[in-house]
Amino acid sequence: MKKVKVLFLVALAVFMGTLSFTASGCKDNPVSSEIIEDLFPLVVGHKLVFSGHLRNANDEEIAGTSGFYEARMTVAATDAPTPFGTAHVLLDSQLVSPGVWATQSFYIQRAAPEGSGDFGFLTNIGRIYRLFNIQRTDSLQWVLLVNQKTGLNGSWDAFVGSWDGEFQGAAATIGLVVKCDQITRETVTTPGGTFEGAYRIIARRTVTVNTTPVSSGTTAEIWLVPNIGIVKFIFHADGESGGFYREYEDRNF
Repeated sequence: MKKVKVLFLVALAVFMGTLSFTASGCKDNPVSSEIIEDLFPLVVGHKLVFSGHLRNANDEEIAGTSGFYEARMTVAATDAPTPFGTAHVLLDSQLVSPGVWATQSFYIQRAAPEGSGDFGFLTNIGRIYRLFNIQRTDSLQWVLLVNQKTGLNGSWDAFVGSWDGEFQGAAATIGLVVKCDQITRETVTTPGGTFEGAYRIIARRTVTVNTTPVSSGTTAEIWLVPNIGIVKFIFHADGESGGFYREYEDRNF
């Protein structure tokens, strides 16, 4: 299991934000003003607990894992010195088999641990380097998972990178773009309650070879509730590592 993932992812994700719709003339999805709510308060000691299941490398639910699965996200530190600069730190623990916990650290860059504001997650893109023989060691990259200035119904480039590599034995320029979309505000029902007005963010990746797309897919989907944080989180597998599906169960604040 990778040390650091996008809580795309995922994001979260993902991850995890708001967007603006820059195209003109669309009355169904108007551009909204900047979102000023705190979508993920980072207070040391705050803990979110989730149920759900694990997903295999083909992004399929692993049978039987929903019976024991539990995940916990705990704010461990804010404004902390890390190998990646000053960051806020989440400890992410999940049961990968009955009685066996796996713990990793998520690093978040955000101007302040509380209040409104954009934030990025440190994400491991090492699989792209390995697939295309990219000879670099900087596989941990910051992905802007939340962009509160853009408002609803928009999108932004969360990460853009380009490197020298190989494709089918020939030298090539390899590109990776991660784009995030704020689809809407939704009502989300979880085992721990129903939340109205959750912000949904979807992170999608596109890989190019000499500017030609060769691979694309969804990396993560997250639902954020103001003053609580993540209440639903889908981290999609990438063909090499597995993923997970999480729904809010409880919190200690």
